[in-house]
Amino acid sequence: MKTIGVDVGGTFTDLVFCDMETGALAIHKVSTTPQDPSQGVMTGIRELCTDNGVAPGDIRYVFHGTTTATNAVLENKGARAGMITNEGFRDIIHIARHQRVERYSIMQDLPWQSRPLVQRRYRKTVPGRLIPPTGEELVPLDEDAVHRAAQELKEDGVESVAICFLFSYLNPAHEQRAKAIVEEVMPEAFVTTSSFVSPQFREYERFTTASLAAFIGPKVGNYVRHLDGALREAGVSGDLRIMASNGGVATAKMVTEKPALTLLSGLAAGVLGGAWIGDLVERQRLITFDIGGTSADIGILVDGVF
Repeated sequence: MKTIGVDVGGTFTDLVFCDMETGALAIHKVSTTPQDPSQGVMTGIRELCTDNGVAPGDIRYVFHGTTTATNAVLENKGARAGMITNEGFRDIIHIARHQRVERYSIMQDLPWQSRPLVQRRYRKTVPGRLIPPTGEELVPLDEDAVHRAAQELKEDGVESVAICFLFSYLNPAHEQRAKAIVEEVMPEAFVTTSSFVSPQFREYERFTTASLAAFIGPKVGNYVRHLDGALREAGVSGDLRIMASNGGVATAKMVTEKPALTLLSGLAAGVLGGAWIGDLVERQRLITFDIGGTSADIGILVDGVF
């Protein structure tokens, strides 16, 4: 089985070819193309195949670690994102959990406030309320208000929208209906719901994860679709698998639907690679240090625990 591994960083794109049957191994490096990282990936794959006499159609898998989402967050270069939430809860992602990094400092920088994922003017509120413990409807969703909010966001040039309602992890009906309305008004936008991205209790964590998905969704989605299409055009019939933050792999469809899966994509791959090397030299306690063009990532492995 012939496979190619690709790691896209802020400066370079690194590729590895491996033939499981013969043991052949080759590496290649090209410059990353920030405007469209898929261009650099495809340049590297074509050159790697040519240099090693491999037909693109013989590649069974392309495994991909990417920092596209990571860098978008670190550099604050995501989409113009909007949010639709319950009345009175516009500032959940600003207030957070009242935890201060430096408890007594009045000068500290709180990134979720100084560099918000969703600017306050793009956070809209609508009537509607579900309540615990079963997600029963207390106040019906005001669909007209959702429509107006979506229209305002569209007029403001918003590219993506996170739908975030209280207790949607118990009952996603309001979020799903709001999403359908927003997609009618903004058919070109990336629209997601907190219950789809992170169906767990505690609204700050859920809303923030949904906001992250909206912030990086257009960039990650466009990139993955371009890459998948370019692979097919180049004759690569093998499957594209993208490293997820949990160390597993995801399909292109999974990543476009849940882009937050890739926030630690390349970082997770580096730690797993360090663990593999540790096993080869019989070392179980390691520190990995992965320096890229945008960030330096540190991992700790202790007796098999990452």
